[in-house]
Amino acid sequence: MVLSLLDEGVLLGGDGRPRGTRAVPSAGAVYPYEFAAIVMEGGHPSAFRIDGDRRHCTRLASGARVAACLTSSGLSLPPDGGAVVITLIRPWLSMRKYGDRGYLYAQLDAGHAVGNLLFASAGRGAPGVLRSRFPRSPLTELLKASENFREVHSAVALGPMAARPFEAAWTMHDGTGQAHREAAWKSWLERACWESLGTRPARPEELGTAGMPSPLVDLLPHDRLHRDGAGLGESGTWPGLLAARSSSKAFAGGPVPADDIWQAVSALTTPVVTDLPGNSSLAATLVIRSAAETEQNAVHPLTREGRRAGRLPSGDEMAKACMQQQTLVEAAAVVLMHAPRAALEDFSVDGPEAQVGTEAGRLGELALRCGALGQMLYLGATRAGIGVTGIGGFDAAMWRSLAGLPENDEVLYVLLLGRPDDSGIKLDRLGAAIAQNEQ
Repeated sequence: MVLSLLDEGVLLGGDGRPRGTRAVPSAGAVYPYEFAAIVMEGGHPSAFRIDGDRRHCTRLASGARVAACLTSSGLSLPPDGGAVVITLIRPWLSMRKYGDRGYLYAQLDAGHAVGNLLFASAGRGAPGVLRSRFPRSPLTELLKASENFREVHSAVALGPMAARPFEAAWTMHDGTGQAHREAAWKSWLERACWESLGTRPARPEELGTAGMPSPLVDLLPHDRLHRDGAGLGESGTWPGLLAARSSSKAFAGGPVPADDIWQAVSALTTPVVTDLPGNSSLAATLVIRSAAETEQNAVHPLTREGRRAGRLPSGDEMAKACMQQQTLVEAAAVVLMHAPRAALEDFSVDGPEAQVGTEAGRLGELALRCGALGQMLYLGATRAGIGVTGIGGFDAAMWRSLAGLPENDEVLYVLLLGRPDDSGIKLDRLGAAIAQNEQ
């Protein structure tokens, strides 16, 4: 069940997806994360590390030790036929290409993947529960994560669901009692990136409790945003969206119907079950610059009323704000995700042993919201039939000025919508980082 869900939600994306492509986007197509799972075997919990690239699973531990780890983490034993799926990020995969900023990209990419796992499980009639607020140390030790330069990102609790056929076979290995370290010749660069993240004093542990389904961002009332059929619609349609999702290589010129833009953005209202606090500091702003209905061309605050007026960016300003990524200049609309700088004051990177704290002190929770919301926007754009792409290289100060954001806000993520042009080239697929300030 877990392996087929990972195939559908992250690794392959279901029937109809071109071979070799994944169900989620990633900066530079590096996919800087891995997975582990805890499932019941013969009435006892077992923990597995999952290598999606090699399609290989290794059993690390079984029995009382696994149960004790879940209890210490504030997580419950999975039911028969269910699972706890743990996402682990590998920061160096992004950092070796993007420098320190790659750590944020790894967090955003993981948010996309985790969001899609929730949608894939809901599409099978068994919605998952996203857990982010729990002590990481027990799972870090159980999964030998820090020995292999991984960081426990989040957990998704899944109820019983039917498995689906695998596209390709997986191999299983019993590694209980064995050491799991990267070969030294493979890991020296990863170790350097890992050590550069640093550590800081552990914060008081704060356990979260899963609540009722709710959106990941507090959106203002808006007729076009909250009309009938808002969100991603019935979960039965989600498998098709997961299979069809793609990132636009470029945008063609010409207006886009405002209804299509708003239908895509309305996906942000999709409720999910998490243990995240309801009063997030994250905000979102929509800039429509090329709608068929010209009266819709404006800066539309999606959260937080009372902002100063913004203006529509010209083509030259679009290029500058997107770090000279010329393929994005013709985008019809832009979604900005931002947060008060006060919420980012403690944005020093969490070390692998850091404990859970408040959202204001955790890059992880804000980036998790941004990534999962970004995945909703990707699926919403797929449903609306328009193109979409997310970028991490942008001029935050310029976007803040153009969109009229508060001076004390920091832009965390930028996503663009428009008419897709598949003849373009995704510059972030090149070996060197493109659209970062130093290049």
